[in-house]
Amino acid sequence: MINVLIIDSSKQIKSALSDTSANISLYIDEVQALNAIEKKQPSVVFLNYAVRNDETAEYIKLIYEVSADCKIVVIADELDKEKILNCLIAGATGYQDIKQLDFYADKLIKVIGAGEAWITRRMVATLLDNLRF
Repeated sequence: MINVLIIDSSKQIKSALSDTSANISLYIDEVQALNAIEKKQPSVVFLNYAVRNDETAEYIKLIYEVSADCKIVVIADELDKEKILNCLIAGATGYQDIKQLDFYADKLIKVIGAGEAWITRRMVATLLDNLRF
């Protein structure tokens, strides 16, 4: 069973993951979540962008300092391309719009847990373009 740690003050992510077979823990406070990540070393972290907003990329880097092997998926409500790109460059393994999370949750956890990325093909092209320049 995959261990998933959720960082979400709105608790929307946990309700969308309720039908998955993952071992889920929820943290509302980002400092407590960081401490829990260091202790528990979860396979996957679901991070609601709204928790840190424009500081999310920096927070992703902090997560990797305490748990280099975890995979981070940023969850948000229609985040613009530049902000998604910043999160991916900081180390996020995926992005999912919260409105579709309940539909994709089970597959997303399996894909991320298997070490694959979860982003659109268009975002892959954008990421590659960004790396070239």
